Amino acid sequence: MSVALRGNLGDFGIADVFQLIGQQRKTGVLEFRGEARERVQLRFDRGMVVSASPVGERTEAVLGDMLVRCGRITRQRLRGLELESDASAQTAPRLAVSHGWIDAEELEGIEDLLTRETLFDVLQWESGEFDFRAQSVDHERRIDSLLGAEQILMDSLRMVDEWQSFSEQVPSDQIVFQRSAGFADYRRRSPLDRTQIALAERVFRLIDGRITVRRIADLSLLGSFDAVRILADMRRCEAIEPLDAEALQRLHSMRVISVPLRRTEILAWLAGVAPLLLLGGLLWWTVSAFAPPTPGFALRSPAHAELRDAYATRGLRHAVEAHRFATGAWPDSLERLAGDLVAEDALAGPAGASYYYTRRDGGALLLAPAR
Repeated sequence: MSVALRGNLGDFGIADVFQLIGQQRKTGVLEFRGEARERVQLRFDRGMVVSASPVGERTEAVLGDMLVRCGRITRQRLRGLELESDASAQTAPRLAVSHGWIDAEELEGIEDLLTRETLFDVLQWESGEFDFRAQSVDHERRIDSLLGAEQILMDSLRMVDEWQSFSEQVPSDQIVFQRSAGFADYRRRSPLDRTQIALAERVFRLIDGRITVRRIADLSLLGSFDAVRILADMRRCEAIEPLDAEALQRLHSMRVISVPLRRTEILAWLAGVAPLLLLGGLLWWTVSAFAPPTPGFALRSPAHAELRDAYATRGLRHAVEAHRFATGAWPDSLERLAGDLVAEDALAGPAGASYYYTRRDGGALLLAPAR
């Protein structure tokens, strides 16, 4: 017979519920329901927190969305995984692991990030209801990798308390920052320790005057608390500054014109333009190859091969730029583009040689394979 515990957060606080579950080493699902009908579920195994997440339309739907927000898979790929999930017993995030698109350790890290984000949010609720039901909880996590309910509660409460000390510097996660100093200057001014400075550099690289604080928190894999704390420190050190109203208006106007350039729309545009470019290139080569040579100019026999190589390189470069525009960051490697923006066999030249690709400060470099 399952054990149930229900109540109102006005009478029995979240901290009390956590302590009860942790001290009695309960296994089951705790659900919070807010006044706006939002629902959050936390899963426990012997008093340890397995995961926490808002309730979505399907199992692990929010975790799948988190993978997209963190730039690990595309929205289009997630939709495909969800369709596959409907016909199988696996959730979309687990299917992403089985396909090799992300590894199990990376998925575990993003699930932990979602748990921290969820707890940080729900601990700020002032009202609502809770319902805990003792039941078995299936998961693949090692029990020694889980944190106790009381430990997570203390960490989350500390974050909520500290949030008040720096959140005024970043009052909204929709703010867009631009750099006003170099990272070396910021490092000299900042009181952060070496470990925090390493995380700050990850955040600094994402600040480009276009993406929001919310996007930076997701792509950096730091979450709201740590990302905003670092951004607040950067602002105090005058290393970054928010875009003014006029600049924001221009940015929003560009986004409206692009309507609003989601990944799926970029892919659709590439799919529509690429055949036309290819057809035009083939027609040009056909005319050039069979027309009489122009006096004074020799018609080189490998012209069609050079045209093909140039077209392939240009298409791959467009895919790199499309990834940058859609996610706010250059891809770590060309393999990130395979399947969504380009075919896997397009990542190598005609002879099988690899393209040269590297990320550099402020951009990326792509060179065609040597012929």
